[in-house]
Amino acid sequence: MTKPQEVPDFLAMFPKVFVTEVSEDLPPVHKIMHRISLIDPTNLLKTPTFKAPQALMPKYKALINKQINAGILHRTSVAEGACMFVEANLDGRIRPLVDLPFRNNN
Repeated sequence: MTKPQEVPDFLAMFPKVFVTEVSEDLPPVHKIMHRISLIDPTNLLKTPTFKAPQALMPKYKALINKQINAGILHRTSVAEGACMFVEANLDGRIRPLVDLPFRNNN
């Protein structure tokens, strides 16, 4: 029979990763900026659109305004908007989601 190994305390070892509260600010800018080139830049895909349930709209609008004020989102005019939608969590919060698999086609 083997002796069970002791599990390291990862929470104490990496406090910047396992935070107790999520920051509403943008993460620090790093020197590496990732970019994925399109296979065919002329092939612009039609993004799907989603409706948010009316009952979630006040929380959804508050979340968007909070992220705009934090500099995470910004308003702009584009040909295709973000395919973002929300779902309700069991605890009453909303969960913003983005449907992006169609972008793998280019």
